[in-house]
Amino acid sequence: MNNYLSVLMCQLKLALDCDSKNEYLVNEAIAKSQIERGIKLFYELQPDILLFPEMSYIPSIDEMYLKCSKDAIVVAGSYYENGINTTIVFHNTKKYKIPKLYPSGAEPMTRSSTFTSPSDMLLLNEFSNHEFLIKGKKIYIFNCMEYYHLAYYLSRDKAFSKNLFGTFTICSNSNTHVFEEETIAIHNHNELIYTFILNCTGTYKGKKYADGKSYIYGPISSHEKEWLLKEGINSKANPNHILSLNENEVKYVYGKYYFPKYLSRFGRSDHYLNTPQDLIVLNYK
Repeated sequence: MNNYLSVLMCQLKLALDCDSKNEYLVNEAIAKSQIERGIKLFYELQPDILLFPEMSYIPSIDEMYLKCSKDAIVVAGSYYENGINTTIVFHNTKKYKIPKLYPSGAEPMTRSSTFTSPSDMLLLNEFSNHEFLIKGKKIYIFNCMEYYHLAYYLSRDKAFSKNLFGTFTICSNSNTHVFEEETIAIHNHNELIYTFILNCTGTYKGKKYADGKSYIYGPISSHEKEWLLKEGINSKANPNHILSLNENEVKYVYGKYYFPKYLSRFGRSDHYLNTPQDLIVLNYK
C-alpha cells in the first residue's frame, strides 16, 4: 500500500464571531465534540492525512493533535492570531504555523494586505511553508483563497508538479462552486493529481456563513465511479470527480488514493488500478 495515501476529511458545523480586534473566533464548545469524533475515527482508520476545516483550530487541545501526527499530517484548521488567519499543521509531532497568503474580501486582514501575483508568490520563502512530504509524496496545504490563486500555476509547472500527490485546501465559505470551476480547469490539464477541498458549514454572528460544500477530484477508475453511484455517493460525470458533500451536512470522508506515475482508468488496460479504495462517507454521530 506504499503507493496509496489514506485521507480522513472532517466536515464540521461551526459558529463564528468577531471580537473588538476584528479577529474571527470559533465557538469551541460547538466544535470540540465534532473534532474529538474526528480524532476517534483517526485512531480507528489510521489515515496518513487528517483534515479539519478553516477556522476550526482549538489551541487548548494541541496535545491531541500532536499525538495523532506521530506518523501522519494533521491539518488542524486555522484561527486568527494577531490579526492573521493562520493555518495550523502538525507533522511528526511538530507544530507548524502558516500565515494565510491570500485572504478573502470578507476577512479583516484583507484591509492591510497587498496582492502578489501567483507567479511571484510561488518563488517566495513564504510559499515554501505550504509544502509537506508524507510517504515520500509531496503535498501542498492551502487555506481557502490560497488554492484559488495558486493551485492552477503549480499544478502545471514542471518543477512544482514533480512528485506532487495533490493539494489539500481547508475552507469556510459559501462560494465553493467558484473553486470547483477552477478545479475542473486544473484537472483538464493535469489528470494525475488530487484536489481535496474541505469546507465547513456554519454561522457568523448567528447568520448563515459557510455552506459546507466539499469535494474531491483526482484519478478515479471507471468501475469505481460506477460503484460509488450504486452506493449513493455523489460522483459527477466529470472523469476526475470522485465525490462531493452536500450543503449543510456534517460528514466524515475516508479513502485510500493511489499515487500514479501512469494510470489507466479502464479494466482492459495493463496499467489499470482501482482507485480510490475503501471510500466511506460517515455521519457525524
